[in-house]
Amino acid sequence: MRVALLVTDHERGGTPLRLSRLAQDLTRRDVDVHFGCLGRRGPVTDAVEAAGITTFTCGATSAANLGALARLATHIRRIRPELIHTALTHANVAGRMIGLIQRVPVIGSTATIELERAWHRAVERATIRRDRAHIVNGTAVADYVTRVYGLPRGRIHIVPPSVTVPESIDRSTARAELGISAAEFVVAWCGRFDRVKQLPVLIRIAQHLYDQAAMCFVLAGDGPDRPRVEKMLRESPVPVDVRLLDWQDSISPVLTAADAFLFPSSTEGMPNAVLEALAHGVPVVGSDIPALRDLKRAGAPLTLVSQLGFRPYAHELLNIFNATPSRKLVKQRAISDWAREHLRPEATVDTTLRVYESVLHRTRRR
Repeated sequence: MRVALLVTDHERGGTPLRLSRLAQDLTRRDVDVHFGCLGRRGPVTDAVEAAGITTFTCGATSAANLGALARLATHIRRIRPELIHTALTHANVAGRMIGLIQRVPVIGSTATIELERAWHRAVERATIRRDRAHIVNGTAVADYVTRVYGLPRGRIHIVPPSVTVPESIDRSTARAELGISAAEFVVAWCGRFDRVKQLPVLIRIAQHLYDQAAMCFVLAGDGPDRPRVEKMLRESPVPVDVRLLDWQDSISPVLTAADAFLFPSSTEGMPNAVLEALAHGVPVVGSDIPALRDLKRAGAPLTLVSQLGFRPYAHELLNIFNATPSRKLVKQRAISDWAREHLRPEATVDTTLRVYESVLHRTRRR
């Protein structure tokens, strides 16, 4: 089976990183994967090529770059895939157009409930029926795709999220590498600095708690909203202990050092950082958004905050902070046990391959 896996860009971010792992897992199942993007080369391109997977890029610098669409058509003609699997709106739409022209079946995907960009919803609605199948990561997104994009529920397939369970890292070593003492209570956040991540809420939480509990907040990542976060920290009226790290190729050291993981995003797909926190046995306090609600319904030991503002998050962090050491250990074990049982990469790959095979079977019968 030859598959062209297409995403909007190869920058560091949840979807490109998730698909790069999928590409590697599919390759181990003897799928001939060509992992491409509409944009230019990025860090994910290098990482995937280092794993021995063929990549392609289309050089897009904007959503209206027709040259990139022509380059994508050339790549697909050269690769001659049996199907195209796309992710994110730009890639979904471009893949549908080229798939229609070159008569290659397309499997699109949706990973998040779109709140910010009305034009994304409009172009998805206009083109989504070109998909032979459509992959989502949970029931909430499946319902959204049917309700907002108008795709029949029978064409939507839920592929369970997964994460590679990390190898054991010594906690004291991880803390020493990050400059964190053994006694500090660490609240971690990892990801792309973006407005939807609600990082100002996190800073307000740190300000609210600074005289109630000795907590150290560690933020690892980068992105367009980082200057605003840095400015808020410089101008903070109280001396909060918030430490900014650069983007981490592996967040295992940060999560190994953490006592809690805070995730106040206003919208998300299935966030890799939360899945990795669960795999590390770290208690997660997150916003009550559909993706995390799906995890909660599946039994994930998450604490979700539905009220607006920073105080409910602060309250839940204090509960974790004040728990006895024995209760903390029991909770950590329960979290990591759940992750090992429910976030298996094998289940993600198996389900994805079943979708591929179903589409190819129907295509060959025509």
